[in-house]
Amino acid sequence: MRCVVAAWVLVFLTGCTDGSAASAASGSSAPLGTEGGPPPEPTSPPPTRGEPLRAAQPVVLQADLHLDTPTQIVRKKLPLDGAGLEAGLAQLRAGGTNLAVMVLWPPQAARWEAHTEALLAAMEAEDRRLDDVTLVRSPEEARRAAAEGRVGIVYALEGAHGIDTSGIVGLRKLHARGLSLLGLTWSFSNRYAGSSGDKGGGLTAEGRALVAEANDLGVVLDVSHASREATLEVCKRSRAPVIASHSDAHALQPHARNLDDEAIRAIAATGGVIGLNLHRPFLGKPGTLARAADHADHLKRVGGAGVVALGTDFDGMIVPPTDLADTSGIGALWKELARRGWTEEEIRGVRGENFLRAWDAVLAARTPAAP
Repeated sequence: MRCVVAAWVLVFLTGCTDGSAASAASGSSAPLGTEGGPPPEPTSPPPTRGEPLRAAQPVVLQADLHLDTPTQIVRKKLPLDGAGLEAGLAQLRAGGTNLAVMVLWPPQAARWEAHTEALLAAMEAEDRRLDDVTLVRSPEEARRAAAEGRVGIVYALEGAHGIDTSGIVGLRKLHARGLSLLGLTWSFSNRYAGSSGDKGGGLTAEGRALVAEANDLGVVLDVSHASREATLEVCKRSRAPVIASHSDAHALQPHARNLDDEAIRAIAATGGVIGLNLHRPFLGKPGTLARAADHADHLKRVGGAGVVALGTDFDGMIVPPTDLADTSGIGALWKELARRGWTEEEIRGVRGENFLRAWDAVLAARTPAAP
């Protein structure tokens, strides 16, 4: 008992908090966030009382490229830090996700531009209210937020119908308020591009101009939901990496929303990434995280490990894997990839580094006059 009391006194005197206290009290010698073994060499002197603790190791950046949480916040009137979400603040933290792409999705039956505004306003209000989240507009800002222990929020528009009549002007206005990703279509074709949902065609003249403007602004182009023809055309025309934020491999599950090998190679050739979607109909049987790993393996075989990322689609009314209810348990996927022989570096790529590399390249390709 005296050992336990002494440990907690030591915690108080040094200003330590969180899991290090539990380790000291239990007599465990393993540092927080490791699985045993000797602690890492200190990179700086230990903090004195009153100074913040410095992380012993760099923070691992983990990104989810597609979360429909704004829709649930508005539809159900839920706070980001409240109950009832699949990718709320608690679930994101529990699963290690510290970079969350929050999607502005105007349904087909909605007043598109007004609905987009309502979703954006709701997320802006949450950003102002919560100290634990912050809007980020670059990989540098994302890394800074993660180092500070906050969840970086990225705004994405799912479907350019959200800027239907305002077009390039509308994109510029959204970008000025923090929009970083643009999905050209949703499940129906629009004035800019064809959709996989209705077997649409390629880019229209307005769509080609929108692609060029996104490149100029440094907005990431997202071809999930786009038709095969539009996907290949965007990859050909864009001078920056192109992503598919939440799509799987058509070779494993022949669904219209999934990407065939030619599209996978085209996205990889731009330096882009493909986020694994965890919707069970896109994964195919048996609809488990192991099946998601099968898709990761296929993407790696076709496009290289650098093309693989994560875009779960949680809070988007998906049918999740049988062994994963929300984002809190996503760590099981990393363990499955490691079991299959993926290297630590490759897994870090899937977790977020691949996307950050692509995002950096998108920003590097923008015009000098862009903010």
